[in-house]
Amino acid sequence: MSFTMRALVAAFLVGLLLGGGAVAYVLPSSVTTSPTSSLGAATGCQADAPTEPVSWLVRVPDGDRTTFVFNRTFSHEEPSLRLEGSVEQPEPGEYVYRIDAAPDSDEKPAADCTPVTRLDAVVSVPSDYRTFSVVYDGDELVTVEKGDSLPAFVPVERANETA
Repeated sequence: MSFTMRALVAAFLVGLLLGGGAVAYVLPSSVTTSPTSSLGAATGCQADAPTEPVSWLVRVPDGDRTTFVFNRTFSHEEPSLRLEGSVEQPEPGEYVYRIDAAPDSDEKPAADCTPVTRLDAVVSVPSDYRTFSVVYDGDELVTVEKGDSLPAFVPVERANETA
């Protein structure tokens, strides 16, 4: 191997070691888990629309975070809704997923149309939470206290009857 080739290989190896060391120095030694959320919804017309909302919540613990999956299917008068969700922490260990709804247009639905929306949301919070609540347009739908480390299914409309 020629001197030039050895110098290039040595420079490459030194750069690799220095670069790897710099990355290890920059990476955090611990990762914090912040609340995250995502919301999706679809609205359509249904002739035999449900008169009462149907909702459920699933809790899925996973190491340093717990994920909640929320579903709500409901009818309304507006042809479409603008839905926004946010995670709040009013007290340490207490998490509230707040969903706000507003009409998306001033139009009226067709006479033979009852608008029905299916809302799906996923929220992850740190596993050391004490309570997790879902609030829809100012109404608290369900509050779940931290339980064991097993997944749980909660039918929301019956949660207050059995809690």
